Amino acid sequence: MNKWIWLLAFANFFAYIARYSMLDWGPMYLREVKGATLAGGGLAILAIEFGGIPSTIFLGWISDKLGGRRGMVAVLCMVPILLAFTAILLTPAGYLWLDMLMLATIGCFIYPVINFIVIIALDLSSKKAIGTAAGFIGLFGYIGRTVQAKGFGAMLTHYQVVYGIETAWKIVLYSILASSLVAILLLAFTWKMKPKA
Repeated sequence: MNKWIWLLAFANFFAYIARYSMLDWGPMYLREVKGATLAGGGLAILAIEFGGIPSTIFLGWISDKLGGRRGMVAVLCMVPILLAFTAILLTPAGYLWLDMLMLATIGCFIYPVINFIVIIALDLSSKKAIGTAAGFIGLFGYIGRTVQAKGFGAMLTHYQVVYGIETAWKIVLYSILASSLVAILLLAFTWKMKPKA
């Protein structure tokens, strides 16, 4: 019945779209649009995954130093994610190093966001509801992942026939940008929140 848990669950839904879109589709996108080799496309996964390890620890520590203002830090983390997806969309083929740098940027900032969403919920929940809150929010995240996996696949199949492969991928990337923007807007409501005393 906590409205904030619902808000965080929906934020997690859209954040998971940003998180998994490039994990699920990044290598294929880099091969089909940017001319990357199979090995180069596979490096995308490495860039995203390893980008998030040190940043999650560091930004978690920063949020503690800011008195538990995890919503504020999460919103600020979403801004470079939005910019990185925009750069990937606008970068022409032949600049794989820049695409990899942008993917590492996404990884660096998306994992702290996912972490913060759950921690905010735990900060707001009673001790008796912590497991339920975390599970509920996680459920929405995995629904987001399923929606992007099935939805983006269907979009690529449909729009590739209608407009061609490059335009189909642009539509997918604009959808990812829109999802990232919605996550920012939802998380902005938590900007001033601090843990309960």
